[in-house]
Amino acid sequence: MSRWGKKARVVIAWDAEELDVAVNQARLNWQHARHLAEISEPDSSLDDVIYYLHLTEKRYMYLLAQAKRERYRKQA
Repeated sequence: MSRWGKKARVVIAWDAEELDVAVNQARLNWQHARHLAEISEPDSSLDDVIYYLHLTEKRYMYLLAQAKRERYRKQA
């Protein structure tokens, strides 16, 4: 056992429509971040743009996986 103990697992119940809206919004945010990365010039703010790009991509991928799990759970 680690020094800090086990973390409690957080389970979020999604409504199908809410999850679809969240996935679409995350996709739009990710596309916006990709656009910002393409048009940004290599200066000190490029690190912030790359961080934002990775953040939005991870959120989008997480929500896509969550939507797949929810749909699979409803079919079973």
